[in-house]
Amino acid sequence: MTTAFAETPAAETKQSVDIEEVRSAPPLAESSSSWRKIKVWASSDRAAVVIRGGAWSLIGYIATQALRIAATLVLARHFLGPEPFGIVGLVGVFIAGLAMFSELGILANIVQHPRGDDPRFLNTAFSIQASRGLGIFVVAIVAAYPVALFYHQPQLFLLLSIAASAELFRGFTSTAAFTLTRHVKLRNITLLAVASEAAAFGIAILWAVVSPSAWALVARSVASAAVYALGSHFIAKPAVRFGWDGSAAKEILHFGGWVSISTAAYFMGGQSERLILGKFVTPAELGCFSLALMISAVPAAGISQLASQIFLPMISSTVRSSHSDTVRDFLHSRRLFFALAVFAGIGFLACGKPLISLLLPVKYTMAGWMLQALGVRVALDVFAAPASNLLLAYGKTQYSAAASASRLIYMVPGIWVAFAFFGLHQAVACLIIAQVLSYIPVVIGLRKVLPEVAAAEIRWYVIFLVLIGISSLVAWPNLL
Repeated sequence: MTTAFAETPAAETKQSVDIEEVRSAPPLAESSSSWRKIKVWASSDRAAVVIRGGAWSLIGYIATQALRIAATLVLARHFLGPEPFGIVGLVGVFIAGLAMFSELGILANIVQHPRGDDPRFLNTAFSIQASRGLGIFVVAIVAAYPVALFYHQPQLFLLLSIAASAELFRGFTSTAAFTLTRHVKLRNITLLAVASEAAAFGIAILWAVVSPSAWALVARSVASAAVYALGSHFIAKPAVRFGWDGSAAKEILHFGGWVSISTAAYFMGGQSERLILGKFVTPAELGCFSLALMISAVPAAGISQLASQIFLPMISSTVRSSHSDTVRDFLHSRRLFFALAVFAGIGFLACGKPLISLLLPVKYTMAGWMLQALGVRVALDVFAAPASNLLLAYGKTQYSAAASASRLIYMVPGIWVAFAFFGLHQAVACLIIAQVLSYIPVVIGLRKVLPEVAAAEIRWYVIFLVLIGISSLVAWPNLL
C-alpha cells in the first residue's frame, strides 16, 4: 500500500472531540439523531458521489478480477503446469521490486494535492512518470542475464527483458486520467481497466493455444499495460504532454521520497518471499505458491481499490475540512473494515483447501494450505486499510514506511531460519507473524494524528487477532 504527504496536516488545527460523551447519549435521542443524519447524508451530493463511485469501483473490480482469474484457471487447467507459473512468478516479483523501489506515488499525489487539477502539475507528473518507466525498463534488461544465472534458469533472460516493457508502457499512462480518481469519477477508468483485461485475456489464451509456455503469461501482462496506457489518453482532459514546472517537480519528488522508501520496504516485506523461495524450492512448488498468492490477493485488491478510489479521496477531503468529521468517518470505516477482515480471514481458513481442489488439478494440491496461510495475511492487510489510508491523507508516510521496514526485519531472517531448521510450512508461517508485528508503527502514527481513536484501534486489533487465532486452531488442529 503506498503512502503520501499532505500539504497541511489537519491535526494542526484540530478541534477537541469527546467520543465517550457522544457514545453516552440517551438511546432514543441517539437513534433519532442518527436517523436524521442518515437521511440528510443519503440525499446529499456527497452521498451521490460515494454511491456512484463505489458502484463503478465494485463493477470494475469484479469484472477485471473475473477476467484475470478466468485466464489463469484456463491456462492452469488446460495448457500450463505449475512450472511456468513459478518461472513467471520470479519475473513478476523482480519487476515489481524495481517498480516499488522507484515508486513515487504519483496517483496518490494527484488525488490529494491542491494542484491536482493544474495542467502544469499534471504535465510535470507525466514527464517524471514516463522517465521512471523508461528507467525501470533499462535496468530490467541490464539485470536480466545476472538474474537468470543466479536462479540457474536461462529462460529468465528473455522473459524478464520482454516483461519489463509493461512498466515502460505504464510510464506513459496519462496523468490527466488520475484526476478522475481525484473527483471519484470512475466510469471511464473502470471501462478502460475492463477493456485492457479483456484484451489481455484473449491474447494469453490465443498464445497458449499456439504455443503453451510461460510466454502466454508474459504476453498477458504486456498487453494489459499497453492497452490501458494507450486508452488513458482518450478518457480524460486536458491532454497531457511532456512539460516541466520546477516547483511542481520539487513537490512531486519530495512527496515521492517517503513513498519510495515505504513501497521498497513493503515490497521486501510482502513480495520478496518469492525471491527467497526461488532459491530453496522447485519451480513447481513456487508455481503453487504464486497461484495461491494470486487467489489470496483477490479480496485484498478489491479492498485496496475501494480504499484508494473511495475512502482515500473522501477522508482526504474530510481531513482538510474538519477534525471532528475525520474522527467520525474513521470510526465508521473501522467497523466496516473490521467485519471485512474477519470475514476474509475465516473464509480463507475454511475454504482454502476445498477451493483449490475445486478449481485446479491434483498437481496444484499444495496450493491449498498455502492459500489458507496467505489468506490470513490478506485479512491483516484488510484490517490495516483504514489506518494506513488515514496516515496517507495526513501525509504521514513515515509510519507506513516504518511498518513496511519492520515487516522486512521480522520476515526475511524468519524465512531463512525456517528453511535452515524446519521447512516450507514454517517459512510461510513467518509471513503471518511478521505481518502481525508490523502494525505497531501504524498504531503509533495513528496516535499522533488522531489520538482520540488510538486506544479503540488497539482494542479492535486485539479482538481481531483473537478471532483469527481461534479460527486458525480450528483449521490447523496440530498447529500447537
